[in-house]
Amino acid sequence: MSFTASLISSFTSPSLISLNDLPPSFFLGITIVNPTGVTRSRPLKLSTSCVPAAKVVSSATANNVIPETAPISASEVVSSFYAAVNSHDLSSVTDLIAQDCVYEDLVFSSPFVGRTAILDFFGKFIESTSTDLQFVIDDISTEDSSAVGVSWHLEWKGKNFPFSKGCSFYRLEVIDGKRQIVYGRDCVEPAIKPGETVLVAIKGVTWLLQKFPQLADQF
Repeated sequence: MSFTASLISSFTSPSLISLNDLPPSFFLGITIVNPTGVTRSRPLKLSTSCVPAAKVVSSATANNVIPETAPISASEVVSSFYAAVNSHDLSSVTDLIAQDCVYEDLVFSSPFVGRTAILDFFGKFIESTSTDLQFVIDDISTEDSSAVGVSWHLEWKGKNFPFSKGCSFYRLEVIDGKRQIVYGRDCVEPAIKPGETVLVAIKGVTWLLQKFPQLADQF
């Protein structure tokens, strides 16, 4: 039962409770806890109409129905997934991945399709490492409820792991009341850095396509 409901229920009058009967301190210092864990105090805003005492009940016990809570934010979903990989506890975030999710790791030639395939891939990843190897999020976007960008790197016992910087993108949707990842893509720092050689290669491929445009059909 909420703090407000508990306080109102403590009055013995079986009829109506007027807000005028409540002490001034009731309206001050109400602590609000938001989903990010930040607390703040502000006056509680209530209607000036009377509140029927019989109607004030815990939402968890009314007809044994617990209302669905709002889905956690997109950035929290993604952060939770990285935390699960770090702790080698994928079972705790199974529901964060949609059944038909598509995940692209550009190190591989083809994407992983479906929750099972994606969890199997990350399962193999954590089997080949230890909890000493950790994903560290450098930056993550928080303004969008359906798309998240992340920059990250790996650390081994608190020290930077070589060739481990990466950027990821995630698309999310609310499915059955839960915000889930429906698409992901990882771009990882290459171990071999060709530098300006890449520009030479791009120039060569562009020249070939201009001379033989039909080659584009082979991509």
